[in-house]
Amino acid sequence: MTSLKCNFNSDTTAPVNNEIINAIIEVNHDNMLGYSQDEYSLKFRQLLQKEFSKPIEIHFCVGGAAVNVLALKCMKENYSSIIACDDTHINRYEVGGTEYNTGCKILACDSPDAKLTVDMIKSKLTTKGNFNYSLPRIVVLSQVSELGTCYTCQEIKEICDFCHQNDLFVYIDGARLANALVYLNCSLKEMLEDTGVDVCSFGGNKNGFMFGELLIFLNTSFSKNFILNQKQSMQLFSKSRYLAIQFLVAFEKGIWKKNAIHSNEMALYLKKELNKIGVSEAFPVQSNAVFANFSDQQIDYLKKEYLLSSYDDQRKCCRLMTNWSTTKEEIDQFISYLKKFK
Repeated sequence: MTSLKCNFNSDTTAPVNNEIINAIIEVNHDNMLGYSQDEYSLKFRQLLQKEFSKPIEIHFCVGGAAVNVLALKCMKENYSSIIACDDTHINRYEVGGTEYNTGCKILACDSPDAKLTVDMIKSKLTTKGNFNYSLPRIVVLSQVSELGTCYTCQEIKEICDFCHQNDLFVYIDGARLANALVYLNCSLKEMLEDTGVDVCSFGGNKNGFMFGELLIFLNTSFSKNFILNQKQSMQLFSKSRYLAIQFLVAFEKGIWKKNAIHSNEMALYLKKELNKIGVSEAFPVQSNAVFANFSDQQIDYLKKEYLLSSYDDQRKCCRLMTNWSTTKEEIDQFISYLKKFK
């Protein structure tokens, strides 16, 4: 379709990690139960439970937009609304899918770093108790945020504590949760259970998987009818072994962490090399995203050779994404090309 390079366009453009794809091939034999009753799904449930001190429920999904909708459908009431950042995937980039499929209004908050605060959430509760308005019920945090920033565990805990004191529940869209865990050097338990998160997704699509998102219910009351919502939403994947084996191998061998470490390190290397030639970043580099402050002329020049993503006309910055397969050589080539700009 195009001959332009897409090295830094998105982390979804990356190939599948070889260890992951080999694991898929290895389970591609014989007949096996589906719908998460296969041996690999059952084994992974046991493995992941060891990460937590309290009982959890998990479910496998295929894509990120679907996992968000399915989680929120299980958490909502018919009259609910959802509090989220204006710069968040469910609000900006899912074609209104959350509102269409859940029937919930999104109450969007402006935020300079695409992260919610307690004060922002509090500002959306002024109509609570007024029957003319939908009732705020769910707070959605993106970890990592759309601007590449991470919530600290303390920030998540403060939000969860406030939410639970005000009859609200917390869902984390963890499409890049692996990158945040690596950046913060913390465990799943520390980020989710110890902070009070109710439900969280763990993204595989952006972590070197062929496909797959994991939904973790820490508040297991919300998982009661998940399979019914999944089936009704036409998102129940029958050949579950191919989803489960990816997560099983990734957690058994630490592949998810290795991939996230590498992509984060490549983002820091890209930032450093851009800084050397006078290009600054608009936001702290806390994951595998660099929002570079290019000029309009630099953008036009780069687009002759590279596909670029999320050029923000207001912030005047361009999102550059690294992934598990990014190499220093690719970054050096990008920098070398940019140096030729006159």
